[in-house]
Amino acid sequence: MAEVGKPRQVRIEFPEAELDRLQHKLDDAKLPDSDITGGLEPWEYGTELSKLRQVLADWKRGNPNDNHRQPVGSPDQGVKAWWRNVEAELNRFPHYKVQIEGLEIHYQHFKSAVPDRDADTPAIPLIFSHGWPGCFTEAFHFASKLVESRSPRFEVIVPSLPGFGLSQGPLKKGWTLQDSARVFDSLMTSVLGFKSYMAQGGDWGSIVTRFLANSPNCKIAHINFAPPQLPFWTIPALAIDQAVYPGFAAGSLKLLGYHPDELLGIERSLKYLDQGNGYIKIQGTQPSTIGYGFYDNPVGILAWIMEKYHAWSDPRCPAFNESTDTASPHSYITDHEMLVTVMIYYLTNSIHTSFLPYKESLQMFNKPDWKLWEPAKHKPFGFTAFPYEALAGPRSWLKKYRLNWQFFKRRDYGGHFAALDAPDALVEDMQEFANQHWPGF
Repeated sequence: MAEVGKPRQVRIEFPEAELDRLQHKLDDAKLPDSDITGGLEPWEYGTELSKLRQVLADWKRGNPNDNHRQPVGSPDQGVKAWWRNVEAELNRFPHYKVQIEGLEIHYQHFKSAVPDRDADTPAIPLIFSHGWPGCFTEAFHFASKLVESRSPRFEVIVPSLPGFGLSQGPLKKGWTLQDSARVFDSLMTSVLGFKSYMAQGGDWGSIVTRFLANSPNCKIAHINFAPPQLPFWTIPALAIDQAVYPGFAAGSLKLLGYHPDELLGIERSLKYLDQGNGYIKIQGTQPSTIGYGFYDNPVGILAWIMEKYHAWSDPRCPAFNESTDTASPHSYITDHEMLVTVMIYYLTNSIHTSFLPYKESLQMFNKPDWKLWEPAKHKPFGFTAFPYEALAGPRSWLKKYRLNWQFFKRRDYGGHFAALDAPDALVEDMQEFANQHWPGF
């Protein structure tokens, strides 16, 4: 049994001096006067300068845009006033820290809003595992909505991965997501005392969730990210697509009757592999090089991760859609939420350690050893496909994961950051999946 301590409640509340220093850094920040070169399409060479300039200006003033594309807070209230309001919102649900295997692990606990006296069954404990460049705040809208559920009831635990946000970074090299999952299982069982629980995750959180499903205490698991493991027969078409004729693969696969969203997933995956995965090369080889460069560089962190939100989200999300007529009513991918994430990385000094999974665990995506998940192969698994996922394939390709797929849902909106981009859809899918497969229901 893992060595665990006693949890203590904490508040998200950073020192005045840190916020004052950040304000000065933002006020002194300097951006280029013009794009890196001429003749560019928006976002063609990476982060769009005009968007970066706009978000930085709003950050300085303390009034970034929300999901209605309206400024948050008073005009020119400054970073400190805006952030204190963010802290108050984050502290609506309690935060804790606890020692597990020598690491101080942070988690947020969302209790069911439905009292026990009004319920026929106990609340289902669900652990949500985030990824990169997300953090625990990614789950806030999803979790706060899910705990309003009456049939079934839920309570949600959102830990920060080791090295992310308020969780301590790994103490030595070689710490993988399998280790993080072991710590999270100890959190759910040894610390919180749950005999059974449900798990959900995307991005790195999907790997953590699959490892959690190895535990006998995890009864069902759901993920929304499963990079396609290509069938052998697709390789010639993909090779022609990459080397000679862009679009050939999607066109060929269309003849096989795949759903339009499955073809979109293939197209987006090919684009990602061709143009969108450069960050993996450096974060997965020399994480300290870029990590130290970003360590005290809030604008650098913003520029680095904003491009990922743009590339991996539903293009109708409020942050990147200029039209109020076509903006998604479902999405919380906003300037405000992106800046909350940047603030967590910056104020907790964790941007560099957040790169470690790329160094230590990338092979779990690229060259998975399926035996690692052998204990989970009979566990009921669910999957939700969002159309603007960065890496996606047809539903039939999921069988390569060798999991017991019992639930599948295809959504017509949302992207990689499902808990932010489509929280209502994810809530509905947790309800439906649990009602179908939670033991005793």
